[in-house]
Amino acid sequence: MRDIKAVQYSTFATTAADDGVAPPLVHPLDNAGLLSKLVFSWAGPLVALGNERQLALKDMWSLQPANKVAKISSTFKVAYNAKGKSVLGGFFSMYWVQFWCLGAMQLFSVVANLYGPGYVLGEIISIVQAPSFDTTYALQLIGSLLAIQIANVFVTAHMNFLDSVVSLQFMAAIRSMLFEKAMNLNAASRKVKSTGEITNLVSTDAARVMEFGLNAHQFWIVPIQVGCVLYLLYNLVGWSIFVGFGVVFAIVVVNAIVAVLLGSTQKEFSTLKDLRMKLVNELFGSIQVVKFNAWEEKFLASVRDLRATEVNAIWKFMRYLVFLLTFLRGAPTLVTISVFATFTLWMRQTLTITIVFSTLALFTALQDAIMTLPMVILNLVQALVSAKRIDEFLHLDERDDAVVMTPRTARAAADIYASDRAVVAIESGHFGWDDHTPFFKNINLKVRQGEFVVVHGAVGAGKSSLCSILLGEMHKTGGTVFVGGDVAYFSQQPWIQHTTVRENILFGRPYDRVKYQAVVDACALTADMASFPAGDRAEIGPKGLNLSGGQKARISLARACYSDADIYILDSPLSAVDAIVAKEIFSKCFLGLLKHKTVILVTHSPEIIESGDVDRLILIQDGQLVERATSGTAAQASSEPPLVAPLRPTKAYWDDESNLPVYLPVHREYDMLLTPSATTPYNFHASEMLFTQKVTLSGTHTFDDLGRLVVEEECREGRVSKSVANRYFNAMGGWLSVAVVVLTSVGAQGVQLATDLWLTHWSNQSGSMDPGAFAAATDANMIVYALLGCATCVAFAVQMSAMYGFGLVASQKLFDDMLTNLLQVPMQFFDTNPIGRILNRFSDDVMACDIMLANTFVTMVGMVLFIVSTAGTAIFIMQWYGLGVLPLLYVYVRLGAYYLSPLRDLNRLQKTTRSPVITLISEGIDGSVTIRAYGDKQLRRFYRLQQSNVETFCATMFAQTALRQWFTLRVQLISCAIVTLMLLTIVVLQGALSHGFVGLLVTRT
Repeated sequence: MRDIKAVQYSTFATTAADDGVAPPLVHPLDNAGLLSKLVFSWAGPLVALGNERQLALKDMWSLQPANKVAKISSTFKVAYNAKGKSVLGGFFSMYWVQFWCLGAMQLFSVVANLYGPGYVLGEIISIVQAPSFDTTYALQLIGSLLAIQIANVFVTAHMNFLDSVVSLQFMAAIRSMLFEKAMNLNAASRKVKSTGEITNLVSTDAARVMEFGLNAHQFWIVPIQVGCVLYLLYNLVGWSIFVGFGVVFAIVVVNAIVAVLLGSTQKEFSTLKDLRMKLVNELFGSIQVVKFNAWEEKFLASVRDLRATEVNAIWKFMRYLVFLLTFLRGAPTLVTISVFATFTLWMRQTLTITIVFSTLALFTALQDAIMTLPMVILNLVQALVSAKRIDEFLHLDERDDAVVMTPRTARAAADIYASDRAVVAIESGHFGWDDHTPFFKNINLKVRQGEFVVVHGAVGAGKSSLCSILLGEMHKTGGTVFVGGDVAYFSQQPWIQHTTVRENILFGRPYDRVKYQAVVDACALTADMASFPAGDRAEIGPKGLNLSGGQKARISLARACYSDADIYILDSPLSAVDAIVAKEIFSKCFLGLLKHKTVILVTHSPEIIESGDVDRLILIQDGQLVERATSGTAAQASSEPPLVAPLRPTKAYWDDESNLPVYLPVHREYDMLLTPSATTPYNFHASEMLFTQKVTLSGTHTFDDLGRLVVEEECREGRVSKSVANRYFNAMGGWLSVAVVVLTSVGAQGVQLATDLWLTHWSNQSGSMDPGAFAAATDANMIVYALLGCATCVAFAVQMSAMYGFGLVASQKLFDDMLTNLLQVPMQFFDTNPIGRILNRFSDDVMACDIMLANTFVTMVGMVLFIVSTAGTAIFIMQWYGLGVLPLLYVYVRLGAYYLSPLRDLNRLQKTTRSPVITLISEGIDGSVTIRAYGDKQLRRFYRLQQSNVETFCATMFAQTALRQWFTLRVQLISCAIVTLMLLTIVVLQGALSHGFVGLLVTRT
């Protein structure tokens, strides 16, 4: 019987299907009706499921076809190339319709937000002050305000949702392009950008650029907003507003100067972060060597020094930011003081309640616009800097495929070489790692099909460089290079993937038991397979940390042999194995399995160099290739049958062989793990289908947990533990520091409330005092108001400085603790945690602790205190009617609690799904030469794997966006209900409230 709860909380829509057939899963947005889309109720089942149990990846909706990374990336590449290879140019070309729709929606939101303070407030106060209260007109005003605010709620929610979807698409395209670019960089470009710097581009810069779309409109919308506010103010206070306009102009000038300084400091600490990430990547990428040589303290000191320099730059950035925020927070107060002083002291006009509170409300709107501007500028500056950094990276030189001719690119030349049976040829070649220092001059080489060629020479003579020439990795200044067949490559430093032993060997090809067993035996891996915990299903750690050097070499060699290529370029494959194993590999692999293949072997082994089984010997000396005579011929030495049957030279494996559902026998204890399978999930030939990653949206795995080495990234359940908060607060300096932050926030809010209450007192005097006495008290009232305004600015500056300062101290302490602990943990931890997971902590998470967490904390405290003070003021003024607000506040709190549980789960999933993106980037860059050597199909396979990782991450981001708008829309509707209730209370209590309190109530709500 089906689980009722499972049906109730299904997050997917389904289509009708016949009995017994599972219905296909459909994205809920595709089947949602108009009303469901309008109120985001299609996201409701996911919220409900998040309150029933912890959300998992299988609960995330698969991306809609329009949001698939492959489609978005290909479309963006066309736009990027058409717009002069500019990231932002490509964005505007691809998203110009959505971009201007967002602008129009933002403009409507600004106008709607000005309707209340610009018109309704003044009319309500005028009605209250009138001898006879016009109830009908008051209700009409309240109804119109409610209608406009509800419309604004829906427009804002859908504007934010559209912006998030566009940002996700843009970020996915950027990350896909960055990965593809990193996989194709030439040798010179790889020296310019380290793995850590590229990781920073993908994790941090791509995220910053995605914020560009919505923020860009603020540059023209904010001036319109300011202009509208100033016009409305002119109608209230006359030409005194021009004094305020002069203050606004001065604010804009200062704002621009500080914004330039912010941009320069942001670029400075971004560069320092790149250097730190480069060092951290090198440290944990070579952690085995570091621990073996006891270099932990040296690296710890180096990273700490770089981090200290970075923290100094961040603190410099924060000082500018605090100054800017304080200046802009106090700007409306400065403008208000200047306008009121001019209006009362110079123009000798009376401040009425309507003028005071309408002006105050408009200045609050002006404050919102001006306060938004620094963050907009900051985000735009960061986005532009990041876009420039991405553009610079995307403009780096790639490997030139034209360096090496192949039968596909040079058919006529291939026919000429084929007539001579030549499969590898270099003619009059001049090569170097740059244009200025040639390494090889006028070299020539021709290798015929089936030849076994041994290359040797002194250390640094250029043996690996010769391999690079044949792979097209070395810069060519003259001559020609021809490679006539599929290539298998063994690099001098074996590259191992973080996956199972079997998947490392198969490398995306279908599994064939007979062929696989022959390769394993020829590469002397049979005994190793038996010793692994789950045979060839055992998982290999990042960079092969749980393997010996010999095991890594033999698995890499097995990968090359299983590829069934035409040409084998093997760079010192026997240097990491002992003499006995080397002899076995030489006999079984080189002379047996690869008997009919073309093999170019780089070695120092005297036994192989002097062997009579070698067809040709090439000595590299003084930048030249010198051919030496061999000790005999392979034909004379091969009268006895080989120990291992050679691979057939005529057809590639995937042309006509079927996949037998059998597997290499392993230790009897693990026979149960090896269930028959037709193909490996890494299969990409013919159809080039993308293999399934170990962690997918369906939550399936490619092997049993018994063979797993790397553990799943921990994802906590329920609320954030109190110990986490305690640890952060202790890192800030203890609860005394927290108390300082809270007290400064309370002080800032208290001074602001005192300022509003003083204005209420001042305006009430106009109705209770005779004109002469009121004019005499104006000077004193103005001085007190000015002092309170300055006190508000000082309190805000102290609040921001305290939070940013303590937050940065906490971030530095947590960073140092994390680094120290990671250097002290045993190697088993690094075997079970990929480097991308570690880099994710040192990149995005550290950035969040540096700036975002402190800003979020102080914003949260400020909002809570504002809500408390506003609710208290409203209840005090509304008397018993204020109790009607409490049920709405209760619904507000309950809705927040209902939303909080799935929000926590999605935040955690977002973190865990980001790590595979970073891990594959680090792994792919390290093995890019090897991957490229195996051909374009392997490159495309890795592209699709990265696209799959990015899609998984984007699926969690999309769900998070949908739930955020589901919650925000409902919360804002509750806010509209609270405001309406307060306005209706004014109508009911029209004669019992002072005019000043009416103005204060409407202004603060």
